[in-house]
Amino acid sequence: AAEERHEHAHQHGVSKLRLAIDGSGFEMEIVSPGSDIVGFEHPAASAADRQAIAKATAVFREAGKLFAFPVGARCRLVSSKLEAPAGSRNDPKKHDEEKHGHDKHNDEKHHDAKDGKDDDHHSEFHGHYRYKCGNPEKLIHIDVKLFDRFPRAREIEVEAITPSGQFARELTRSSARLNF
Repeated sequence: AAEERHEHAHQHGVSKLRLAIDGSGFEMEIVSPGSDIVGFEHPAASAADRQAIAKATAVFREAGKLFAFPVGARCRLVSSKLEAPAGSRNDPKKHDEEKHGHDKHNDEKHHDAKDGKDDDHHSEFHGHYRYKCGNPEKLIHIDVKLFDRFPRAREIEVEAITPSGQFARELTRSSARLNF
């Protein structure tokens, strides 16, 4: 049953982005299949596999390499959490790390690692980012650079909650700007 649930959790070529904007802050969560990011989903079996995972992990760790915001919105990253497939360090399963800014205490509630399932056959990159914006009214779009960084990615299914309502969109390489 766990494997069946996981098969429906992701589709090759399809990442998922969830976004919630509230006041001057917002949170984003992106989940991408390992096959789209590094070209495989099996546990890292070689030095080349481990290097591919380490390079991809570095991109996910630096949210600025995945997302761009209007400069006038003055958005800054205050915390991030990353789960990457095995091989990005010497971890035999997954590696999980957090980077914090000023709001450390609220991230603890996001620390459940996929209900404890072992994802060796369908590994994912999972990033969670929290931002604060100095001028949130100028946050009118987000440019998603996942396609530029990872050519195997084909689409991103977006679910968003904004002050003006909820919506779902699909982003592709030719249409990678999420407008609000």
